[in-house]
Amino acid sequence: MAIVHFKKSLETLREIYSDNLSVPLIAEDLLACPLDGDALEVKQYMEESDFDFYGVESNGKIIGYIVRTELKDGLISEYVHPFEMDDLISESTSLIELLQIFKDKNPVFVLEKNQVKKLLTLADLQKQPIRMLVFGLISLLEMNLLELIKKNYPDDGWTQCLSDGRIEKAFEVYEKRKQKNEGLGLIECIQLSDKGTIIRKTPQLLEQLEFQSKKEVDRFFSSIEELRNNTAHSQEYVYDDFNDFLDSITRIEKLLRVI
Repeated sequence: MAIVHFKKSLETLREIYSDNLSVPLIAEDLLACPLDGDALEVKQYMEESDFDFYGVESNGKIIGYIVRTELKDGLISEYVHPFEMDDLISESTSLIELLQIFKDKNPVFVLEKNQVKKLLTLADLQKQPIRMLVFGLISLLEMNLLELIKKNYPDDGWTQCLSDGRIEKAFEVYEKRKQKNEGLGLIECIQLSDKGTIIRKTPQLLEQLEFQSKKEVDRFFSSIEELRNNTAHSQEYVYDDFNDFLDSITRIEKLLRVI
């Protein structure tokens, strides 16, 4: 019964992070200029305001957008990109879904009651709600991996996979927590990298988690450890390369489905 309860708790947490964190948390209001505006004047304003994209308004409705780098002489009407269906997303779109959308589109625009009101660019993925999402997904993965390791290694049999130095580090954490009356076992005191090592040295876990090689395990755990560290420090970028970032998040989602 305890295992069932734990799994349901993890599912609830996953729903919170995957479904309830949605695009309004990071979207910016889409400002707009008129169709007959002077393109160079608008470009200067966009440069001063550090805007890459700007809305274009006609008859009180935003009908498209302009790109700062495209603006030259003439009127705004000469540079308008009318909205296409794949430019638009619903305000209920989750942040997880947004990451996949950004694989093919940048920027995207948020549709609210048949009106385009907000926009999103890749720069918005550095905001705090994205940090919450990433940190939460990695934490969920760690919790699931912990249960998986316990299931495959009862009675602390997993210790055979780690070096004496790593076991000693785990014991140091265990003793500190024990002094604070935190009722945790030794396995709760190992690091994310240690979980990766255990998986790499356990053939049945390699197969279950669909890793193709031990090197792949090392690369994955190294990437998500760096990602977690970045999200924990607000002065750091969440990611440097979007495609690598998306690959890591996609793999985390895949692992959460197969565990």
